[in-house]
Amino acid sequence: MWVNNLIVFLFCFAIIFGPAFALFDSYDYDTVANPDIGTYLGLAEFNFEQSITRKYRVIIPFLASGINYTFGGLFNILAPNTFPGPDFSMCFSFLIVNCIFMSIFGMLIYKLCKEFGASLLPAIIGLLSVLTCRWTSYLAGTPMVDSLYLIIIAATILGIKTKNSKLIILTIFIGPWAKESFIFIAPIIFFFSSINKWKQVLLFTISALIVFSFRYYLDMHSKPISGLGLDNAFNHMNNISISLKRLFSFHGVYEIISICGLWGILFIFLFKKSTRILLKQKTTFYMVIFLFVVLIHALLSVELARMFYIATPVIAIWFSLICENLISSYMAKNKNYRLV
Repeated sequence: MWVNNLIVFLFCFAIIFGPAFALFDSYDYDTVANPDIGTYLGLAEFNFEQSITRKYRVIIPFLASGINYTFGGLFNILAPNTFPGPDFSMCFSFLIVNCIFMSIFGMLIYKLCKEFGASLLPAIIGLLSVLTCRWTSYLAGTPMVDSLYLIIIAATILGIKTKNSKLIILTIFIGPWAKESFIFIAPIIFFFSSINKWKQVLLFTISALIVFSFRYYLDMHSKPISGLGLDNAFNHMNNISISLKRLFSFHGVYEIISICGLWGILFIFLFKKSTRILLKQKTTFYMVIFLFVVLIHALLSVELARMFYIATPVIAIWFSLICENLISSYMAKNKNYRLV
């Protein structure tokens, strides 16, 4: 099993790294236009005077900081004179961490497609629909932290599908560190995972105590912020009206379509009754709730496309099942056909 996982991981890394590096080497790193980058680079330098919304997402910045501390000297030797960013070695460390995490995300996508009934080729197509998305290279190539949250999302769906308690427990303890919006994923875990509800209450309580203890400690040693950032989270409600206007506009339609890209052509095959029946059978109730949660993410953020990208695990499953149905139909009509 670990050999198969390693092969898929390396396959994902090979596809992701090139486009991610190209973006990394040409991105303008404008922290005014994209303040998220400034926050995470600051956290990697252990500067915690950052935005309340993002200052607690420390796992990826700390990992990047560790890589930079160890290999920064070597990275700076390799740095091109034309690099547009503020610190080549630190940004390159983020690139390494995010490419690894996005490859893990891809590995989980592949496993999801397989678990939902796709064979080898359809599962690879489902995976490629994610790996070739423009947001994959963006999140891998810039100093962002979305990659860890995407792993949590995919691991949650996979853990529920396979009744993998260890995977679910991992999401309970790592999820809150990835993004505060994990609070919307937690109910899906609670109601649909195979772990006993009382045990989940205990696990979530311990996880919350660890997270809020860290936040309290961090605030005590940096600029004190009341409410541990929760008051700022509620201010995101003001974004809903703006997001709705953008969603129901040409720009909003473009952002939704850009998630799938040309892979969206596969949805044309929904005209086949057998394809619709297959997707209806395989689409679980928790997947529907998850898509609603993604919509909430998008409405609370003005970055619609980046938030809708969170739905790619489900979209990849659908694409793989559509391809599975097409191949099965073809094989039924051509008895001598064999899928390699």
